[in-house]
Amino acid sequence: MVRIGTLLDECGRPIDKVQIIHRGKNNTRIKRSTDYGRSWEATDQQVPTDTVLFDDGQRFAQHSRNPQHATYMGSFGEPGARLRIHRVYKHITKAKVYLGEKTWTPIQDILTSSILFDGGASAGWMIPSWVEKDTTDQGNNAPEVEEETATSVKPQPGGSTDKHLAMQSAAVAESSTPLLPPVASPRGQRFSYIRVSSTDQNLARQRDMIGAVDKEFVDEVSAKSRAGRPGLERCIDYLRDHDELYVASIDRLARSLVDLRSIIDQITAKGASVHFIKENLVFSKDSTDPRATLMLGILGSFAEFERAIIRERQAEGIALAKKAGKYKGRKRVLTPAQVEQAQARVEAGESKTTLAKDLGVSRATLYRALSAPEL
Repeated sequence: MVRIGTLLDECGRPIDKVQIIHRGKNNTRIKRSTDYGRSWEATDQQVPTDTVLFDDGQRFAQHSRNPQHATYMGSFGEPGARLRIHRVYKHITKAKVYLGEKTWTPIQDILTSSILFDGGASAGWMIPSWVEKDTTDQGNNAPEVEEETATSVKPQPGGSTDKHLAMQSAAVAESSTPLLPPVASPRGQRFSYIRVSSTDQNLARQRDMIGAVDKEFVDEVSAKSRAGRPGLERCIDYLRDHDELYVASIDRLARSLVDLRSIIDQITAKGASVHFIKENLVFSKDSTDPRATLMLGILGSFAEFERAIIRERQAEGIALAKKAGKYKGRKRVLTPAQVEQAQARVEAGESKTTLAKDLGVSRATLYRALSAPEL
């Protein structure tokens, strides 16, 4: 027996009618439809089980008939109102609410998790319970033309429509009055920034400290400065209002106090917050704790001091190695034979830019090698 279901996207919207091959606890194997369920793809794929409705494709059919409409579900799972969808995001959806008599509210924010994307089938053309009803004129709530609004409906003198339109027009005009139950502020996503260097190559330790996140950004470079850290730049660019960035410790984000302050200011200016696990510090746009700011300065200074000590010890070690004849420096990119060949080609009139490309090095490297070929 062929089992049919509906595949949902991350916002809960039906995106396809599917054939269910095997249902598992965490994952389900399905075949996507190629012609609205009349035929199926040859190969199957695996999707999370919680994105599949085992409803014989009913939700997909409802949504396909009227994709711009949906149902607002109340706190007890009952249909509360018909919605006209304008924009869907992961946490918040922009939509209008049907008030009856061909009128809709202005666009407002509604929690996506409280919306059933069923083409409005569950709500029908009901008037929401929080809108005052006139019991003398019922049974004709469905609009003949969906796009009409209160401004395009002409009231009938002496009729109950006058009362409806007066009440609904006032509700539409008074945008400060919510026409749905209050919506909680959306929680942003949780991100992590992890940096490993030559002295700390353990990604697992930082991941254990931070815990589960929605997305991870990693740099495998030293934190001498912000330059050359593409993971950090992508992370800052990705952050949005209400997002939370978790970092294992301050020295993973920056080793310079100037860089540290600059990075935190840039993140908080976007409305996101920064959480340092080891130091137990949180910084956000609305943060006003002077103690946290003081600790940031102290700990940032320690990180900068630690890096300066490391550089000093490294320089001392190199000096001693040179004195003992053990330090040869970084291995040269071009061999003496390559340098000699390059010199001959340059003397023959060949472009140094072309020559550098052929050798797979930068022009600066080639210039240095040509200026000291004997080395």
